[in-house]
Amino acid sequence: MRLVEAERGKDALRSQIRDIDTQIEKLLDRIVEGNGSQAVLTALEDRVEKLERQKIRLADQAERIVPPQGRLKEVIEPALGFLANPWKIYENSGLALKRTVLKLAFVEPLRYHRIEGYRTAESSFPFKVSGGSSAQKCGLVEPRGIEPLTSCMPCRRSPS
Repeated sequence: MRLVEAERGKDALRSQIRDIDTQIEKLLDRIVEGNGSQAVLTALEDRVEKLERQKIRLADQAERIVPPQGRLKEVIEPALGFLANPWKIYENSGLALKRTVLKLAFVEPLRYHRIEGYRTAESSFPFKVSGGSSAQKCGLVEPRGIEPLTSCMPCRRSPS
């Protein structure tokens, strides 16, 4: 959906660039005709220059609005790998990357108590979302189960 929105934005920028091109052409026609004073011609040239800069800026925005497919893979795959197994990255990396993993995995720095050791840290949002479903109480079934309660003593009927 974001890619479609980005394409729409790119199309809107392209239409703005086409509008600027038509404005520039009209201004250039007026300059070529030369009807007017030198001050008017200078003002028209300044306006053309301003429109050209705006056109370049819009073209740059249009290029950056839709990231290339290779760029998405370069960013998403390492991020998903980190979310899948941050311990693997932590275990096989240097000190700088270990610090980065800790910063990404926990909301605040780990706290250490001299007697009890490390305290329970609060996980960052992605880990709360991905691992929180198993830790939460679902609440669909009562703890005692769905069967009706029965007595430990078997029911005995009197002979009739």
